[in-house]
Amino acid sequence: MQTEEIKVTENGKTITTLTLEDCEKYHGLKRCGGLALCFRMLKMALDELVPEGEVAQRNLITFKTAFAGPGITDSAEMIGRCVTRKRFLVLPDEFVDAPECIFGKLYFEIGYGSKVMKITAKEGVITPEFLKAGRKFYTGTANEEEAEVWIGFKGKLYDAVLNSEMKDIVKTEIVNI
Repeated sequence: MQTEEIKVTENGKTITTLTLEDCEKYHGLKRCGGLALCFRMLKMALDELVPEGEVAQRNLITFKTAFAGPGITDSAEMIGRCVTRKRFLVLPDEFVDAPECIFGKLYFEIGYGSKVMKITAKEGVITPEFLKAGRKFYTGTANEEEAEVWIGFKGKLYDAVLNSEMKDIVKTEIVNI
């Protein structure tokens, strides 16, 4: 995978170019699987939803998810300012048909203006071992060795997300709202 960039604008004049590395600096951790997944989903969605030849306007980007992990949240904030500008919504997951993650499910809706790309991770992207390790870590019950295992799983997910074609790890649907 080449270095991907997302171009956004606040005012239609000044263009900011953002990379996954920028998101990592904002997030504070490198090799975070959720951060990479969200960055690539945003790139894919904006490439499809923003009219050709235009730069994405941050005020038109919305983000809904049934999994608000820290990496997902931080990528959505860095790219679209979705959290601070109240365009980030956590959906209840009980009726969502998507694979489980540590807390919630891997379902996302990235909006731009009147169009929305619905994205669902494919089965197998997250393994049962990943879930177990992540849940131990986030409940505070992981010992030092188990925390290292968790960090390793996040790195493996990061590599898998970056080295895969998005069509191989997610299903998408575009709808008008």
